Amino acid sequence: MVNAKSLFALAFVVPLLGVAIPAQAAKNATAARAECFRKANEAVASQGFSANFADKNAMGQDAYRQCCFKAGIRP
Repeated sequence: MVNAKSLFALAFVVPLLGVAIPAQAAKNATAARAECFRKANEAVASQGFSANFADKNAMGQDAYRQCCFKAGIRP
Protein backbone atom coordinates (compact mmCIF):
# COMPACT_ATOMS: atom_id res chain seq x y z
CA MET A 1 0.00 0.00 0.00
CA VAL A 2 1.06 3.61 -0.45
CA ASN A 3 2.85 5.09 2.51
CA ALA A 4 2.22 8.58 3.85
CA LYS A 5 5.46 10.10 2.51
CA SER A 6 4.78 9.17 -1.11
CA LEU A 7 1.17 10.28 -0.81
CA PHE A 8 2.30 13.64 0.55
CA ALA A 9 4.91 13.99 -2.20
CA LEU A 10 2.33 13.24 -4.87
CA ALA A 11 -0.12 15.72 -3.36
CA PHE A 12 2.63 18.36 -3.37
CA VAL A 13 4.09 17.73 -6.86
CA VAL A 14 0.89 17.50 -8.94
CA PRO A 15 -0.30 21.08 -8.21
CA LEU A 16 3.18 22.42 -8.91
CA LEU A 17 3.18 20.79 -12.33
CA GLY A 18 -0.28 22.17 -12.99
CA VAL A 19 1.00 25.69 -12.33
CA ALA A 20 4.24 25.35 -14.28
CA ILE A 21 2.92 23.93 -17.55
CA PRO A 22 0.45 26.77 -18.44
CA ALA A 23 3.13 29.36 -17.61
CA GLN A 24 5.49 27.78 -20.12
CA ALA A 25 2.73 27.53 -22.73
CA ALA A 26 1.98 31.23 -22.27
CA LYS A 27 5.62 32.10 -22.93
CA ASN A 28 5.60 30.02 -26.09
CA ALA A 29 2.34 31.60 -27.30
CA THR A 30 3.71 35.08 -26.65
CA ALA A 31 6.87 34.31 -28.59
CA ALA A 32 4.87 32.81 -31.46
CA ARG A 33 2.55 35.83 -31.51
CA ALA A 34 5.55 38.19 -31.65
CA GLU A 35 7.03 36.21 -34.54
CA CYS A 36 3.70 36.38 -36.41
CA PHE A 37 3.54 40.12 -35.85
CA ARG A 38 7.07 40.45 -37.25
CA LYS A 39 6.10 38.45 -40.34
CA ALA A 40 3.01 40.62 -40.84
CA ASN A 41 5.16 43.75 -40.70
CA GLU A 42 7.51 42.26 -43.29
CA ALA A 43 4.55 41.53 -45.58
CA VAL A 44 3.37 45.12 -45.27
CA ALA A 45 6.86 46.48 -45.89
CA SER A 46 7.18 44.38 -49.04
CA GLN A 47 4.19 46.27 -50.53
CA GLY A 48 6.25 49.43 -50.88
CA PHE A 49 5.10 53.04 -50.73
CA SER A 50 2.82 52.98 -53.76
CA ALA A 51 0.17 50.66 -52.27
CA ASN A 52 -2.78 52.25 -50.49
CA PHE A 53 -3.43 51.76 -46.78
CA ALA A 54 -6.36 49.38 -47.22
CA ASP A 55 -4.24 46.98 -49.27
CA LYS A 56 -1.42 47.16 -46.74
CA ASN A 57 -3.79 46.48 -43.83
CA ALA A 58 -5.40 43.55 -45.63
CA MET A 59 -2.01 42.04 -46.51
CA GLY A 60 -0.73 42.42 -42.94
CA GLN A 61 -3.86 40.95 -41.40
CA ASP A 62 -3.82 38.01 -43.78
CA ALA A 63 -0.14 37.30 -43.09
CA TYR A 64 -0.73 37.52 -39.32
CA ARG A 65 -3.74 35.17 -39.39
CA GLN A 66 -1.94 32.62 -41.57
CA CYS A 67 1.08 32.63 -39.27
CA CYS A 68 -1.11 32.22 -36.17
CA PHE A 69 -2.95 29.35 -37.82
CA LYS A 70 0.35 27.61 -38.64
CA ALA A 71 1.65 28.19 -35.11
CA GLY A 72 -1.55 26.80 -33.59
CA ILE A 73 -2.44 29.93 -31.63
CA ARG A 74 -5.56 32.08 -31.72
CA PRO A 75 -5.09 35.36 -33.69
